[in-house]
Amino acid sequence: MDLQPISAARPAALPIKPDIFSRSFRAAPSASRERHWVRQDPFATAFFNALSAVFPHGETFMIRSLAPWVDRVPEPLKSEVQAFIAQEAAHSREHVAMNKGLIDAGYDIAPLDRKIRAFVSFFQDASDTVKLSATMCIEHFTAIIAAEILKNPHHLEGVDDANRELWLWHAVEEVEHKGVAFDVWNYATRDWSALRRYAWRSFFMLAVTTSFFINRTLGQIELLRQDGVGFWKSARCVLRSGFGKNGIGRNVLRPWASFFRPRFHPWDHDDRLLLAQGEASLARISAERAGYGARDLPAPLPAKYSVAA
Repeated sequence: MDLQPISAARPAALPIKPDIFSRSFRAAPSASRERHWVRQDPFATAFFNALSAVFPHGETFMIRSLAPWVDRVPEPLKSEVQAFIAQEAAHSREHVAMNKGLIDAGYDIAPLDRKIRAFVSFFQDASDTVKLSATMCIEHFTAIIAAEILKNPHHLEGVDDANRELWLWHAVEEVEHKGVAFDVWNYATRDWSALRRYAWRSFFMLAVTTSFFINRTLGQIELLRQDGVGFWKSARCVLRSGFGKNGIGRNVLRPWASFFRPRFHPWDHDDRLLLAQGEASLARISAERAGYGARDLPAPLPAKYSVAA
């Protein structure tokens, strides 16, 4: 049984091109100064805040995991790894700024910071392949969450433009480079047997999933504790918010499980239209900030062309 192709070649639908990675972004200074910036909902806000709190160290870990492979992989993958690193560095920079906003809003994010530092330190003496494997799995998580944010506008509904722009920008870039770490891992393990490769990546995904679910849930509960919400109420509401109807956790279960298909690749699902919609949303925010009204902007795609339809 051919459990996993040994080639690092990507599906033809992969839309990564060098010009995509030239996008520059700086969040507005007003982002994240409000305590409950997602529709005044502390539970919805806690999800995004808990992610932002761990992004800088998490993305630094992923950069360091990919950096040793820059000169080991062939083109065009080498250029894509360099682009991946540039994007993740920008993400880390912007979430450092957002986290300062959270602190200004009265949150103590040190407990969440300790959790991500502990996760990163666990891999301190691990091999390059082990670090790459963990990054590949983390990237699958960030990509499917990003795709869900782009696909379902409800998640950022009622959010001010500064914060919505930050998260849309981040989501677009996570989807853009969703296959890079996987392709590097494919290349790094090209001499392994199909069974070994499938067992290895499945094990790592289960381990990363356990860590991600426990620590991100506890992170949300900690932030809600600082809002005066008790542990058990926080736990119930976090799970209901994430896994109830239209919850992000519930909606990403199927794409998460797709990772365990023997011949899985992140670009089995073609997200080019989703990326285009994300880019259009970012363009509209920029245009409106520059003083152009809705009448001056192109009409959104008809529903029949919409990924979210």
